[in-house]
Amino acid sequence: MPKAKTQYTEIDDIREDLDSLKNNVIELTRTMKKNGTVQTAAIRDVAIDRIEDLKTSGKAQINHLERRVKAKPAESVAIAFATGLAVSLLLGRR
Repeated sequence: MPKAKTQYTEIDDIREDLDSLKNNVIELTRTMKKNGTVQTAAIRDVAIDRIEDLKTSGKAQINHLERRVKAKPAESVAIAFATGLAVSLLLGRR
């Protein structure tokens, strides 16, 4: 809907500038939203990959620990006891 022209050209110029600014802000908002969506998707993909890597690494560590406990059960019990005792002493000082 075209705006009515006034007898003052300066006012018409200001009105046109404001309309242009409004359109630029709308376009900028659309662009930012689109870019934000793309960046969010990329970050999500990286996070999923990292979580999968951590799961794989965690499973490997658990398997390694299980093999070590089976290979040396007495040593494992002694280490677990010493660790529990150290944690108990540290938490008991609070």
